Amino acid sequence: MRGFNDALRRGVRHCVRMTSARTLPSFSEWIAGRDSSRTGDPLWSLQAYRLASYAIECHNFDRRTNGKFSAATTVGQLTQAIGSIAANIAEGYSRATFPDQNRSYGYALGSAREAIEWYDSLRCELGALADARQATLIQVRRLLLTMLRNSRSEDELAAMSHSRRNTRREQSQ
Repeated sequence: MRGFNDALRRGVRHCVRMTSARTLPSFSEWIAGRDSSRTGDPLWSLQAYRLASYAIECHNFDRRTNGKFSAATTVGQLTQAIGSIAANIAEGYSRATFPDQNRSYGYALGSAREAIEWYDSLRCELGALADARQATLIQVRRLLLTMLRNSRSEDELAAMSHSRRNTRREQSQ
């Protein structure tokens, strides 16, 4: 631990590189390349988590290989949003109660939506690549929405539906 703390004080940053600087593996190739320390965890069974982890890999690849992208001013916010998705899914998966799980999954959903928007702002630097990165995040968003919807009780769903109807009525008046 001492060496790690010394490195932090000196400003040394460590970045684990899982792919070569030349090619980014497809999602299925990336999955096949994970070791048992990752795949053996029950968390790995969640497709949303695997996709969110792959989104981190894609983002790190883009930062290493695209100079314009890594110099963009909003890249730090995108980095935080993307990292937060997998972290919140992992935290939620570890919670014992549905309300605690849902809270973390809700945070992950918000971070996925935020990252999708940040990719829109970086479209000049990434071009069509932004669409591919957003497609992965949109899959994560859909999975999280399904997870949240499936874990809510019928009473909660009815209350949400009632609330939406009232909001629409107020807006139309």
